[in-house]
Amino acid sequence: MFLSQLIVNTAGNPDQPRPGREWVRSTYRVHQRIWMAFPDEHKRHADPFFLGAWSTPDGVKPRRTEAGFLFRVEPDLPTRVLVQSVFRPDWEYAFQNARHLLAETPNVREFNPDPVAGQPYKFRLAMLMVKRKTHKGSESAGPVEHPIRCLVPSPVAGEPFRPDPKFTAWREKLSSEALRHGFALGEYPSRLSVSPIRHLMMKPDKDGKAMPFNAAMFEGELTCTDPEKLKAAMVGGIGRGKAFGMGLLSLAILPKKASG
Repeated sequence: MFLSQLIVNTAGNPDQPRPGREWVRSTYRVHQRIWMAFPDEHKRHADPFFLGAWSTPDGVKPRRTEAGFLFRVEPDLPTRVLVQSVFRPDWEYAFQNARHLLAETPNVREFNPDPVAGQPYKFRLAMLMVKRKTHKGSESAGPVEHPIRCLVPSPVAGEPFRPDPKFTAWREKLSSEALRHGFALGEYPSRLSVSPIRHLMMKPDKDGKAMPFNAAMFEGELTCTDPEKLKAAMVGGIGRGKAFGMGLLSLAILPKKASG
């Protein structure tokens, strides 16, 4: 596996357009550019400078999963994109016609995701907050995604629900994913930080309006309970929206607490 860090160029006059900042706010555009770092031999030979649209011998663009990458636009400074991939990316090829988007040459390192049972880790995860439901009479259309809202009743009878400052529904969603993916949320769940993702926008709709994601950034501590499941979650991601910067689970080892 390979981990790349792309430092985004946000320099410039605040009153003038800053392409790097506008690029990174649209995860649809970020996804498009990352895809360019994984050209097959046909693409590399037919379009060495990536001047045309993506094309393949059968006319079908590969899926993101075939390139095996996940990414996340980090919420803190410096503005950067973290990319995890099965194959080594060719960032020179991807940014040869858009060098102005990056502040420096991407940093790439190789790593082997190998979680250990009982090992505590510090983690970061951006996750799309949706649930899938199949409505009666619409089974043929498949399940429909509904946003998970964090709301609580108003203390005043008759008034509308108000935002839940503890993000309880989002915490419950993460807990259910933890059971499925081989980890527990640490000895101190109160250390889990949950915040809405406000710095990214979805792909514009047909009217040209770009809405923010209904998504959460989780940061805290977890403990590996099933190494194989946790490794699969690290490689394949968690939840929906992986093509738009969601689902990348990043871990850093924490020292085990002494027993006794």
